[in-house]
Amino acid sequence: MLKNFITIALRQFRRNLSYSIINILGLSLGLAGSFVIGSWVWQELNFDRHYQDSNRIHRVSVSFFNSGAFARGPEILNNVLAEQAPEVEIATRVENQRTKNVYVDDRTFEIAPLGVDSTFFKIFDHHFISGNSEAALAEPNNIVISTDLANKLFGTDEVYGNIVEIGEEKTPYTISGVILKSENPTHLETDLWMPIELEGSDNWLSSQYFDYVKLSSGTSKEDLERRLELIRKDLVYPTFNSGMPYEDWVNSGNFGFYVKPLTDIHLDPPMKFDLQAGGNRANVYVFLMVTIFLLVIAVINFVNLSTAQSAKRAKEVGVRKAMGTSRKSLIIQYLTESVLVSLVALFVGVGLSEIFLILFQSFTNEKLINGLFSGWFFGMVYFGFGLVVGVLAGIYPAFYLSSFKPVDILKSKIAVSGRGAFRNFLVVFQFTISIALIICSVIVYNQLDYLRTADLGFDRENVLVINNADLLGEYREAFKQKLLQHNAVKTASFNKRTPAGQSLWLYVFKTKEMERGIGLQTFIGDDQYLETVGFRLLEGRNFSKEIASDSTALILTESAVKELMLGDNAIGTELNKGYHVIGVVSDFSFKGFDEKPEPVAIIQDTDGYRLSIRLQGNQEAEFIEYLNAEWQALSLDDPLNYAFIDDNFEQLMEKEKTLGKTIAFFTSIAIFISCLGLFGLAAFTTEQRQKEIGIRKVLGASVSTVVLLLNKGFTKLVAISVLISVPLAWYLMDQWLQNFQYKTDINIAIFILSGFAAMFIAWLTVSYLSIVAAAANPVDTLRNE
Repeated sequence: MLKNFITIALRQFRRNLSYSIINILGLSLGLAGSFVIGSWVWQELNFDRHYQDSNRIHRVSVSFFNSGAFARGPEILNNVLAEQAPEVEIATRVENQRTKNVYVDDRTFEIAPLGVDSTFFKIFDHHFISGNSEAALAEPNNIVISTDLANKLFGTDEVYGNIVEIGEEKTPYTISGVILKSENPTHLETDLWMPIELEGSDNWLSSQYFDYVKLSSGTSKEDLERRLELIRKDLVYPTFNSGMPYEDWVNSGNFGFYVKPLTDIHLDPPMKFDLQAGGNRANVYVFLMVTIFLLVIAVINFVNLSTAQSAKRAKEVGVRKAMGTSRKSLIIQYLTESVLVSLVALFVGVGLSEIFLILFQSFTNEKLINGLFSGWFFGMVYFGFGLVVGVLAGIYPAFYLSSFKPVDILKSKIAVSGRGAFRNFLVVFQFTISIALIICSVIVYNQLDYLRTADLGFDRENVLVINNADLLGEYREAFKQKLLQHNAVKTASFNKRTPAGQSLWLYVFKTKEMERGIGLQTFIGDDQYLETVGFRLLEGRNFSKEIASDSTALILTESAVKELMLGDNAIGTELNKGYHVIGVVSDFSFKGFDEKPEPVAIIQDTDGYRLSIRLQGNQEAEFIEYLNAEWQALSLDDPLNYAFIDDNFEQLMEKEKTLGKTIAFFTSIAIFISCLGLFGLAAFTTEQRQKEIGIRKVLGASVSTVVLLLNKGFTKLVAISVLISVPLAWYLMDQWLQNFQYKTDINIAIFILSGFAAMFIAWLTVSYLSIVAAAANPVDTLRNE
């Protein structure tokens, strides 16, 4: 029986080759797109889930003075948890270290290691091919490397016991473990694990390490949070000497613990100074919706073309029913045809998905760690996916075609035109999704373009920051003066913090009238700091190295003046019985685009460990080459680490850029699939109306009149789609833009242009067929009448 079903299905495929190809191509594009996005979504949702007992691993971090959540915790915390928290089975600390030079023979490699303590591998299990997790980091000069790094350094992974030299002093380290490089996604990505020197401070306001704990069996996150609350009350609170009741101290936001499950770290709202930038849960859900939309559009194509051809298959149904074929057999027959088409589309889609993957990774810079087809599990998932899509796509046509009554069919009383309303609904649904995606893509790109030029309250362009200028040591001033001699350099400043940088300073300030101080974000730099970074002085003066009292001078932002209630007489105000205000600058954004500028205090200090340089002209490439040469001339061990401030802000937009590129990429696919279905439907409609076209031409209708007649119905459907998609897209994008403090306006021109673009694409799709049909000789179409 099944063989007979397959034989008939193949016969139908050959008989309606063009429509079958359209069905297969549409489904394969939908499947390929969904494979790529679906695999990326799966990867994002499975970060760090491969570790044994991952559900029991959590990270403990802190916040200070209402400054938001840090990813790191106090150095003292790890020992306290190990000694006083029975809820914790084991605790470990991790340090994100600078890129280091690794020396092997006469070769030098730049590696970004992860500093870990001896308990790290007891929490985060790895597959050791040499050594073991218990003894791997037992000695201070032991290191663990991955098989990838071993092959890179030595050309083999049999390197247990080998010696490498690391760092400025070329300190020798012994390889005491080799780990099989894992392809599982993790935020703890590295190829080199080094022991950290635990020089922990007993100050609860110091946070250098990332603290991870593995909870005891049967212990919950809530149990740990209750223990941390006791630690905050019994150990942290007494060290503050705040003089206020505990409840008031807690409510003031001076100090708080955060507990985040390991598996939530990648996608949950980001914390300050995290190991990696992390993902975005909202984007994951958006991409998941795009996947569903692609499949829905592809399935709609299949349903539309199948039901459109019902007139052709009506007599087949009538004859087979008259000969005793049951409706159940007909349903199985049509479902078999649908599944076969889907499996062929699956095979084609597999090939297309590899192409899409290359394009997806090229456009978005998002990488699939495991690839698309990394094991039998994914192969089975995709095969099952293809079967399900085939069944879903064929259910409606199967039940619809099998419902025809043989008497009506054989008496030519069957009318299939009544199903045109359903087909029209599907076309409208297709184009509504496609047009909404077009509008969303344009608005996302407009927002990104707006953010690139948005006024953040300071001049962020052409400012280069050397992040590891502390390595200059005694050469720091000479190096600065050397750079100032280059004609591309306008000013230079040593400082400890820049906007969009990776450091944080908080000072508490109060006037003599205030009972409690206010924690202000604090920026620290020398007398050239304001001019170099581009802060805008509104009132008062800048720091001066010629004025000795400026060592205790303050410059405040407008919002800091309001927060401290200084009114219009801020200049000269004394704060903290020692500091005095000498200037006011405009508010500026230093975190990103999604938060209002916070109150800021700027302090003068010449001992900064970052060197900021303001460039002029268009000599960036030339200056960077000069900078690298001067750095290397000092024979410093660590490579130069620099970034432009505007590039740092660009990196803060990475999630939005990924969202925009992905929507644009798959919008193109959705539009193509929709047009493919429209083309097939137009071809069928044109074929059905050939005799009508011939009669109209005999009666004097022109080619343009016939083309307009044939395009009229499709034009109405696209116009309806535009009317539905505009409010839908506006609502979605308005909600998305609420996430930004700096946001563009939604221009009505976007909706108009998107509507015209969709209309133009639809007309191009169907006009070719319409023109060919209208230009045909009516004698050829009417000769059989």
